[in-house]
Amino acid sequence: MLDRYTAQGLLDGMAALALGASVTRLARQGSASPLRARLGFAIGGLCLFFVTRSIFEIVNWSALRVAVLLIVCSLPLAALILAEGVLRRHAPALIKALVAIGGGVMAVAIAVSKGAEPASSVGLGGYVLASLGAATGLLLLRDRKSLSPQENLSVDTLLVVAVLLGLLTVSDFLPPAPIGLSGVGAAVLAYVLEEASPNSRSDSARVAGELGVMVFLAAIVALALAGPLAIAQPAPTFRLAALLLALLLAAGTVMGALRQRGGRTLLDFNAAMARADTASLEGFMQTMGDQPLLSGLRLVEGSALADYDAEHLAAAMAARPIWTRDGVARGDATVPTSGKEALADLMARMEATHAMMISSAPLRIALLTLPDLSLAGEMEIDLALFRKLAAIAAGNRLS
Repeated sequence: MLDRYTAQGLLDGMAALALGASVTRLARQGSASPLRARLGFAIGGLCLFFVTRSIFEIVNWSALRVAVLLIVCSLPLAALILAEGVLRRHAPALIKALVAIGGGVMAVAIAVSKGAEPASSVGLGGYVLASLGAATGLLLLRDRKSLSPQENLSVDTLLVVAVLLGLLTVSDFLPPAPIGLSGVGAAVLAYVLEEASPNSRSDSARVAGELGVMVFLAAIVALALAGPLAIAQPAPTFRLAALLLALLLAAGTVMGALRQRGGRTLLDFNAAMARADTASLEGFMQTMGDQPLLSGLRLVEGSALADYDAEHLAAAMAARPIWTRDGVARGDATVPTSGKEALADLMARMEATHAMMISSAPLRIALLTLPDLSLAGEMEIDLALFRKLAAIAAGNRLS
């Protein structure tokens, strides 16, 4: 019979594998984006937790149980830091203080009690769920106008996964539950980050369908194997289904991390430009808005540039219509320092990897954050064409 400890160790191991694949991919892409660093910190913390808990479930060493609980104390703060990065603003000081102090208090209580009840279940469970609820609330109550449609869709996707992870985490603190399902939620998070590129509705719908198919297959196969494996009770059958689902999610995430998707993404991007509507800038942006490569695309103009000297900023953009963050850092002797500084500040505030001038009068700048920075060196011509088409749509002639 598939007992809970064995099943939990296997499930947590597969969750760690999926999270590890995501961390590896983030590390391979580099840390050019502050948000990516925060995401790597949060996902890496989750990975460490599931690795440690998996080993504990297998060897049953009490010291590891305390280590697992202490790691849990740090995860809510990592989630809050990630939420701040997504929203590009600080969380209210009171919430940050409560989450940080609460984590410290829980860590001391667990260390003193050596992981004994109730600090390790009721206290820690309440702290984790309350903290995750606060981070989720920040994302839910955000000012949607401050983010682009692609960014809002990314946040909405992250919200759905965060709520799912929170609901499944409840089972970890319920002794009667057949198995703790937080590992399934973590594996879903890793799979969505790897596969969905959640900045297009088509990708979000695709990944939702894939997850539904995985759940269905896991349930059907578990029921089919129950007889041959002599599993007669509902609880072991449920554990088997959870393990199969975690296996499918881990396999999909690892394959996604190994797969080179840059060529297909660029082909889709070029195909979209070929059929784009250039009758108006709004129509062009709407046509191209579903492309994963345009994740976080923002058109900045008017009041959004009020904090900058428009003349100096326009001079910088005229000198080089497409700028990268590295290009701004290296500088250009022909561009006034004030213009470069303004552009660097604007890109840093928006966490943009590329800036493109769409029109000079009025000044319009498109800011872009590539979802996969490994493509940056391959798409200089593609971005130049995108900028030209956007300029045509805006009714301007640019050199």
